[in-house]
Amino acid sequence: MKIRTEISDTEEIVIRCKERNNRIKELEAAIDAALTCGDEIILESDSAEHFIPRNSILFFESSDGKVYAHTAKAIYKAPHKLFELELIMPPSFVRISKSAIVNIAHIESIRRELVGNGELTFKDSDKRIYFSRNYYKLLQYKIEEMRFLK
Repeated sequence: MKIRTEISDTEEIVIRCKERNNRIKELEAAIDAALTCGDEIILESDSAEHFIPRNSILFFESSDGKVYAHTAKAIYKAPHKLFELELIMPPSFVRISKSAIVNIAHIESIRRELVGNGELTFKDSDKRIYFSRNYYKLLQYKIEEMRFLK
């Protein structure tokens, strides 16, 4: 695959391919999400709304029927369900268990156990989260996909 950028008076993204397969559809979705996704998401903490940059969020987790967003230094309540966040967050966010979505751009290490769950650690943070072995292949795929898009 070849990537080429041309300077023009109009902005247009054209993908030329032999066939419109799943890989091309995913690329289109990633481009669309990058173009339409705002830079901030509104989250709650101490009865106040905070405008948090999407790329500063490490992960979302669901607990006791509520969804929490974790940044390197704080925890906020999200007014969305996890399945909604999967749709509105950038492509760097991927589900890692029934109760968590992670931003793979912040992952520092992946420790995988032979049996059961694995553990993710994050850059510039002491926070950790566990991922389900059922979601490991999806996590691997998304990490490779993000490397491809860089």
